[in-house]
Amino acid sequence: MDLVRDKRVKDALMNSTVQNMFERGELRKDHPLQRKPGRWSGSDKEGLIASVLKDEDIDSIKVCEQLTNNGVVLWVIDGLQRLTTLNSYLNGGFKLGKNVEFPTVTYQSAKRDAKGNIIKDEYGNYDYELVEYDLRGKFYCDLPIELKEKFNNYKIDMVKHLDCTDEEIGYHIRRYNKQKSMNASENAVTFMDNIAKEVKRVSLNNRFFKNDVYKEMERNNGTIERIVTESVMCMFHLDKWQKQSRNMGEFLNRNSSKQEFDRLNDNLNRLEAVYDESFGDIFTSKDSFIWFTLFDKFTSYNLPDESFADFIRSYKADRMWERKFNGESFVDIDKNRSTKDKSVIVRKLEILECLLSGFLKVSSAPAGRDELEEFAAKMLEIDAGELHEDMDFYIESLDDLIAKTVKDGSGILARENRPSLLAMMVYSYKNDVNLDDWLKEYAAKNDRYIADQKKNFIRMKTDFERYAAGKSL
Repeated sequence: MDLVRDKRVKDALMNSTVQNMFERGELRKDHPLQRKPGRWSGSDKEGLIASVLKDEDIDSIKVCEQLTNNGVVLWVIDGLQRLTTLNSYLNGGFKLGKNVEFPTVTYQSAKRDAKGNIIKDEYGNYDYELVEYDLRGKFYCDLPIELKEKFNNYKIDMVKHLDCTDEEIGYHIRRYNKQKSMNASENAVTFMDNIAKEVKRVSLNNRFFKNDVYKEMERNNGTIERIVTESVMCMFHLDKWQKQSRNMGEFLNRNSSKQEFDRLNDNLNRLEAVYDESFGDIFTSKDSFIWFTLFDKFTSYNLPDESFADFIRSYKADRMWERKFNGESFVDIDKNRSTKDKSVIVRKLEILECLLSGFLKVSSAPAGRDELEEFAAKMLEIDAGELHEDMDFYIESLDDLIAKTVKDGSGILARENRPSLLAMMVYSYKNDVNLDDWLKEYAAKNDRYIADQKKNFIRMKTDFERYAAGKSL
């Protein structure tokens, strides 16, 4: 009977031992089927080194043992990037950059005097202290001896497949490389610890993402999460647009709110109610966030949602994407430019807003100075000439008030709502009242406005008067 021996063993070796084996050729990195080293980005390398110095776990190294006429050969089949990165850092190949996450490592060290001598008490006992060390900007040679030892003595798990044939080595290489790394969309979510649950709530539960607009693969590979984050960024923070997924995730993690995701979720529910199958080529994974932002703009007109669906049908039937504005159509913008550049997004939205307002027969142009004066004078029943001289003062006062009270991205800051806000500013000076506390509360409760600025101003003025009456009780 043939004996059956173990085919796999696992061991833990010090990093210094593994590096010595690596440099002596006892661990081979050049198997013909193995990928080449040097495929990691700078941040990948820095993250690995920081994990080792902070004594965090890293994935094990996989090795195939092969018995040859020239002796036993150990082929590295998984973990080559890890080994070459550790070896490069040890030999001064790179330093840790400024973007290392959690860059401070704490270790214990014996106290020393001004001359560098270790301090002992009268009984010969050492006096220890905890040292916090910033890893950023450090080569291996810059590290204190304690961290050099920690790096050298770090235990690396090694899984060794014994007595492998060439065919088995190929099999193991394929097996270990079947796992798919996080893509940019999936990775971005990991930087949203404050709002990831909101992203998931919308992306997983909203019915709009469950229809045939999006492929099954897009629901599984992070594409829907990317669309949700892009939509919130575009709707509320377009002026701070971040092109890179990670940067966008980090920005929204600091600056977005549950209310913003609630508003997107509500808009999607409304779109789902008027959706038909012909809209599939409109709500693509590339442009969905732009159309969601356009619909958010549409909601300010207080028109039936079916009107937006009618616009989409007309957009398709009349090939509106070919209509030129200032010599450029919607479809022209994508040519030879990155579709995620801020300038491209702004231009696309401008064209769509013009098309939408033309279809709905409403104005999308921001009010000019004369129109602002005329509107405020009409609403407050005063002479426009009386406002003209002080208009710069009112505009500056409004901007100061907004900066103090309204969160960036609030819907009431839309350019179309400027007449009502400025009229309220004039109203406050004419009646010697303070809007600060009221506007802060109003903006928090009302993230939208009525497109008809006369009705919108009346609503704001009425709300303020109720607020002021309540405060005076």
